[in-house]
Amino acid sequence: MRRSLLVALTAVLVAVGAPASAGPAVHPDNRPTPVPGRSNGQLHSTDLITVGPRCVAYRPAATSLHLLLAAARHEGVDLATSECYRPYDGQVEERAAWGPCAARPGTSMHGWGKAVDFRDRRGGLTFSSPAYAWLKANASHYGWNHPGWARPGGSGCDEAWHWEWVGDGGVMGGDPVRADIVAVMTKPGGGWWSVTGLGAVTAADGATGHGGAEGLPLQRLMVGGAPTPDGGGYRLVAGDGGVFTYGNASFLGSMGGKPLNQPIVGMASTNTGNGYWLVASDGGIFTFGDAAFLGSMGGTPLNKPVVGMAATPSGNGYWLVASDGGIFTFGDAGFAGSTGGQRLNKPVVGMAAAGPSAYWLVASDGGIFTFGGAPFRGSLGGQPTAPVAGMAPAGSGYRLVAVDGTVTSFS
Repeated sequence: MRRSLLVALTAVLVAVGAPASAGPAVHPDNRPTPVPGRSNGQLHSTDLITVGPRCVAYRPAATSLHLLLAAARHEGVDLATSECYRPYDGQVEERAAWGPCAARPGTSMHGWGKAVDFRDRRGGLTFSSPAYAWLKANASHYGWNHPGWARPGGSGCDEAWHWEWVGDGGVMGGDPVRADIVAVMTKPGGGWWSVTGLGAVTAADGATGHGGAEGLPLQRLMVGGAPTPDGGGYRLVAGDGGVFTYGNASFLGSMGGKPLNQPIVGMASTNTGNGYWLVASDGGIFTFGDAAFLGSMGGTPLNKPVVGMAATPSGNGYWLVASDGGIFTFGDAGFAGSTGGQRLNKPVVGMAAAGPSAYWLVASDGGIFTFGGAPFRGSLGGQPTAPVAGMAPAGSGYRLVAVDGTVTSFS
């Protein structure tokens, strides 16, 4: 059930400090900044990370692109990438093929890993493509800009498919557009951690930081995490199923380096802390330690992709949730309802357990849906906020995190 914010609630908001206004970063005249100490088209492998098929990008820009693509997918928009980083040799080939409509080798924004050419199932986007209209409405939330020269009538080389990252402010020094948070984890007993796509972990409200993966040469971006039951550690998981452990969290195995039908989108811990589940976007489940395999949706056609999971308090069951709010139950996880089949303002991006047959769902606009007696403590629905990336339980309520790092606790 979805309710408005006009109820009694206690909300604690932790906002990222904003710099003095320098104007919008997303502007037709703005362009990406060069990568310090590097030459265009000659970035080192450590500067780049894989976002998906046909796409490696500059690491600071990669999470925002990942989140943008995920948002499109969850809303049913046909959007993919045809190319992101373009090395110097590729720029030479592009110039030879397209002439003056291609950048001179060594000057392409693709050469900084900060540009992307989008496509849909039919090929490159056009100005009449539904995906182009969606990008015009949503890309700015993630720091992606359609430069003036590529817009209709902007030059003789208009390109609906070409977009650039100016999330760091770009050459115009605009206000940064942060979009790099992928998950929030609640520390049992109080406090929380937020997780970026590059594996940086920020501790707040009494939680202790145990380290992160931001200094590691990750192959894929982080997509989620789970704390140990006593809050003395946590595990992070990447899209390729790689698992990274910190504090008293033990490593019990991963899917890193193994073939997956679809990327991993989340994880949950057993109540002992001696096991964990990973879930892929097709609903496939992978178990480690004392986490029991209780079933999956792998191989079953889904209306929408799975976006997350939650374990029951007993550790003997789990729920999976899809972006349309469809719920799939396994073990002792009780089904208390879903939003599957309903018309949503924005897709569901996460869930949290409130009991053996009770749970909350959250949409990317911060709207909250309650089931099985899970109490409604408030929502961000209808408020002008950055897209919500996920949620975690917090006492008798829940905690939401937006892609810009803003955390809102409702209790």
